[in-house]
Amino acid sequence: MKRIILILIALATATVSHAQRSDSLSCGYDHTFHAQHAIAPAFLITTGSFIAGSEYLFNKIDKPIQQWSQKDGHQPFPIDNYFQYAPIVTVPILKLCGLESKHNWRDLACLTGGSILLATTFSLGLKYSLREERPYGGVFTSFPSGHTITAFMGAELLRREYGDEYPGIAIAGYVVATGVGCMRVYNNKHWASDVIAGAGFGILSASLTYWLAPYLRF
Repeated sequence: MKRIILILIALATATVSHAQRSDSLSCGYDHTFHAQHAIAPAFLITTGSFIAGSEYLFNKIDKPIQQWSQKDGHQPFPIDNYFQYAPIVTVPILKLCGLESKHNWRDLACLTGGSILLATTFSLGLKYSLREERPYGGVFTSFPSGHTITAFMGAELLRREYGDEYPGIAIAGYVVATGVGCMRVYNNKHWASDVIAGAGFGILSASLTYWLAPYLRF
């Protein structure tokens, strides 16, 4: 119950920006809150939290997935430690290569920094508040998956900056982020629910930054 309450408090922050004005930054990008953009992170966070918070769902979903991923012949492959950063570093790399992003360098740096700050707050705040044990035991920083938060935060930044003109880039970012989440389970670092919620928090971190940008006067 404690976990669900904390998750719902975090989710409530997604609705605060509903009343924000529709000011734009130097590029004319529309930073207005749109309810449909909150559906995916809300669904992911809610799903992950209820699986983790329910003993029945945990035993029916998390444990079987973990056991299946650790079957005979399993070999850990820690590529996720590096690929978690791939989407976020791709944003400035593409800009350096000549692909014009939605925002100029200054605004992009502020939006990226704000997203990282929120992602770190969600990750560390919940990990050390909830203290859920990891699948391999002995470490109590399982929920949510920080690697997955980082990967999906970067994927959402990539989508917002390049998705309209280059949808393939946005899709690739989310494919990589999904792969990172799957690897966290495969490497026995997280339960599936940790990853599902982490994906939601990652998307939410970037989205909140874009929605609140006019108030912060980036």
